[in-house]
Amino acid sequence: MQCCFPPNLSAHKCKQRYRHVDYGTAITWDDALQASLRDYETKTHNIFTCNCHSFVANCLNRVCYDGSMDWNIVNVAALIMLKGHWVGFWAIVRSFMPFCMVAFLGVVMIGWPFLLGLLSVSLLLLLWFVVGTYLVGNLSHC
Repeated sequence: MQCCFPPNLSAHKCKQRYRHVDYGTAITWDDALQASLRDYETKTHNIFTCNCHSFVANCLNRVCYDGSMDWNIVNVAALIMLKGHWVGFWAIVRSFMPFCMVAFLGVVMIGWPFLLGLLSVSLLLLLWFVVGTYLVGNLSHC
């Protein structure tokens, strides 16, 4: 049975029938996805601890993708940034247009300190994810 993998993730990097105690046994990507869906259906989604990146990390851990069970939100974000591809020009426009509009309006209404505040909040969020993942003990397990 051929499993369906997201773009740029290859099926041969998935350890088939890998058995482990923490995440159970996943035979295919579809099995891992169903198990993660059952696991996350009762959890509250939020940007700080339980988000889409933690769901994907859970799926990748279930199939022991690329021989690793150490997937977390920072690794998944790095994978997206380094290996991700846009599906088209309009996808880029739809993704960045809201940010550009808010940044433009912020600069027009408040001035350049708005961008400094936006950068500060972004750096604090990045610090939260790195510290929460590597120093506190993986906050993505919500």
